[in-house]
Amino acid sequence: MKTIWFATGLAITSLAILPAARADDDAAWRKERPAVPPPVTPVLPAFEQATLPNGLTILVTHLDALPVVTFNLVSKGGATYDPKGKAGLTSLTYDLLEEGAGELDALAFSDAVADLGADFGAAADRDSAGVHMGGLSRNADAMMKLLADAVIRPRLEAPDFERTKAQTIATLLRRRGSPQGLAFEKIPALIYGATHPYGHAPTGTPDTVDALTLDDVKAQYAKIMGPKHSALVVAGDLSLADAQALAEKHFGAWAPEAAAPPAVPEVKAALRKTVTLVDKPGAAQTMMVVGRPLFARGHKDEYALTLANEVFGGTFSARLNMDLREAKGYTYGASSQAAFRTGAGVFIAYSALRADVTAPGLKETMAQLADMKKKPPTEQELAMARSGLIRSLPGQFETTGAVAGGAASLFIYGLPLDHFATLGARYEAVSLDAVRKAAATYLAPTTMQILLVGDRASTEKPVKALKLGRLVLE
Repeated sequence: MKTIWFATGLAITSLAILPAARADDDAAWRKERPAVPPPVTPVLPAFEQATLPNGLTILVTHLDALPVVTFNLVSKGGATYDPKGKAGLTSLTYDLLEEGAGELDALAFSDAVADLGADFGAAADRDSAGVHMGGLSRNADAMMKLLADAVIRPRLEAPDFERTKAQTIATLLRRRGSPQGLAFEKIPALIYGATHPYGHAPTGTPDTVDALTLDDVKAQYAKIMGPKHSALVVAGDLSLADAQALAEKHFGAWAPEAAAPPAVPEVKAALRKTVTLVDKPGAAQTMMVVGRPLFARGHKDEYALTLANEVFGGTFSARLNMDLREAKGYTYGASSQAAFRTGAGVFIAYSALRADVTAPGLKETMAQLADMKKKPPTEQELAMARSGLIRSLPGQFETTGAVAGGAASLFIYGLPLDHFATLGARYEAVSLDAVRKAAATYLAPTTMQILLVGDRASTEKPVKALKLGRLVLE
């Protein structure tokens, strides 16, 4: 106690002897607004590429500011490889790649990664799947050996399969406990159709995962893993020559012929006929998701629609959030996104609405979509959207992991190596007329499928009264 009081007394004494600031000392500079400095030209990563004789692509970004490096072995296809009725198989297969490889069982493999102070993981998404490892660049050889073992020589043993499968099912069931988790499990089928490759969550459902067997996983591994549809992405303190030499050492003998990624068919947006309400008794909030399919990546309207989405719901200050949150207080936040994929893309808008304002919140969302045509984006809105997208680009590459993720997207979507360096110029080239046309074409409320997850007792009648479509109850 004496020490605390003594320190406090010193602080008070030191404050007492400071000279008082005079008002006239500050007056001059306070009268003038500080000059706005010129915008800083962003410096984005440069990517280099090579190819091994077995067809494996090597993508390298040399960053020597820190002695760290990230490896990402990424493959095309992802969850689109899932056979009919076996949603989640690719995701589970990649989860098993973390459970031991080569001579190391699951625990020994985990210990080997920890001994290097490294980070390791594997996951599958809709268009791609990958295995990554990051750590100190002085351990690059040892890390790449473990990465290669996981990719080429996974153990895929029964005890690990049963444990991982049980953990996956538990995670999926827990996710269903929240309206948001349940909504994002169900919305793909409403937008794409249940039989479309994008019509299910990449992780599957508790039922589909429960039906999977170890033989399914082994067959899927043999089908989808191979060098010709894969790339080794390297970001960090390693040159292209050094990365290529390590890749040849550890991946050069990798030779299996994986099946080509399935073609993903286009989906035309249909006029909405139904509104789906999933009952979550007693829920204080209703998770609202509205959406429709879009064109594939590379379409001529991609950048115009990206900018239109920024105006509608892509930022905190966008129209949707300023209406639902700031003006009306229906929600803590409302957002939208336009995602472009190998096949059909997707637009979704979503918000966790207070249960008692579910119907008004949905009505306002539909009105805001309609206003994108009735009250099209202005020059000021476009300028803010464009500036936000361009100025946010450097922030997308703050870590070697983020840089590796950007490089992986170049490979997955067949983009040029200067894609990110020239992205700002492409946003600048989009006219206001193009943004308005994209908004009117792709954000029409009548093409938006609607999913609500919340308390049926308090929301059914008000939602039905909106007459947005036949109400389907689940």
